[in-house]
Amino acid sequence: MPLTSSNMRFIPILLLLLVVVISCDISDNDTDPSASFLRIYDNNTFNTDFTPIDVQQTADGGYIVLGTSALDNSLFSGVYLMKVDENGSFVNEQNLSEQFISPAGELMKLDNRYYFMAMNQTGFNAFLFAVNDSGRVADPIPLGTNYPLAATNVGNEIIYANYDNANKRTQIGSSTLQGGTIESSIPSQGYSIGEGEDGEIDKLIVEHFTRTNRKLPFFVGKTTSGLYFFNGFYNFTLSTVFSDFSDEPVAQLQGTRETAGLSSAVHLGGEQFAISRFEDGNNFVIPQTQINLGSRTESSVNIDGNPFPELIDNAPIKLKLLDINSNSVLIYGSTTQSGQIILLAYSPATGELLGTKYLGFSNPFTLASFNLTSDNGLIVLGSTSVAGRFERFCLFKLSASELAEFTN
Repeated sequence: MPLTSSNMRFIPILLLLLVVVISCDISDNDTDPSASFLRIYDNNTFNTDFTPIDVQQTADGGYIVLGTSALDNSLFSGVYLMKVDENGSFVNEQNLSEQFISPAGELMKLDNRYYFMAMNQTGFNAFLFAVNDSGRVADPIPLGTNYPLAATNVGNEIIYANYDNANKRTQIGSSTLQGGTIESSIPSQGYSIGEGEDGEIDKLIVEHFTRTNRKLPFFVGKTTSGLYFFNGFYNFTLSTVFSDFSDEPVAQLQGTRETAGLSSAVHLGGEQFAISRFEDGNNFVIPQTQINLGSRTESSVNIDGNPFPELIDNAPIKLKLLDINSNSVLIYGSTTQSGQIILLAYSPATGELLGTKYLGFSNPFTLASFNLTSDNGLIVLGSTSVAGRFERFCLFKLSASELAEFTN
């Protein structure tokens, strides 16, 4: 049943204990409720799971949240959007029809609009969707590819990876937007996934979309020198592939099937990167490393780094290079074994740990994404469970002082 504004509400969390925790953890904001808050969102479709993907602040100070909702007659998840105001109070929501499924993060901000990729359920064709400040969606733009895996933007350029299931290839592509229309596109370049035994790689990708196995860390990016990269399957292995859209990769950082590889990467300049990686369930946070961009193949398991046992196994990790108080700061976000959201701030210049912030209490919380806000704070999107079963969105808003406290 589609959600409506009348059946979306805040979960009843105004218990004495919760009030005490909020007043201690999110403090010094008595005069401005928009500076710092925690909101958890419930609804009357009690047995439906909602999974968060990304959040962006709108021009009116509110926020657009992109996520998924479970569908009754499909293993795939539908596209769900929610708009809240500057205080985190619910404004409206939109469940796209069951025609469209499996949004691929991120929620990208370009020219005062917000864009995301998803696919239709009939042909699994990829579309680009534009969302306005009120959370309403314009007509989708076909991209001529299918099975979108990941997307991000650099300026007005949208970089994406997708799975060409007909030819068993991971593709990377780029489209430039101007005034809400696609001005130019670089054709997607395909690299063979390698079938393995009994189509096992294809099966892993499909299970990623249907959530019948763990979500895999697909991502895309671009170096400052103009080299594109994607994290996806190439030659039987989950690898980070660097491409100039030619027939062969420029370089490859190879994992081990789906059991080892990178979980995030940000280019710092030259051949310097900040990354995280996983190996047989273990997680490694590495704020400085060198990747040889002239090498055809290297192995991610050879990158030295200290294990981070506090995180859940094969933890999804969100990594961003942010400008905070005129300083560049790397922030890693993830989920701990104890059910808290953890934010780790590092200096990109030295690799030094600047500070750590934990969010969440009582119920288990899981990180989805985070972004800077116009008041120099941080909005953090995550999920928690209702009655220990059903996944729901949550938003943590950190004030400018709270963000500065653990990033200086």
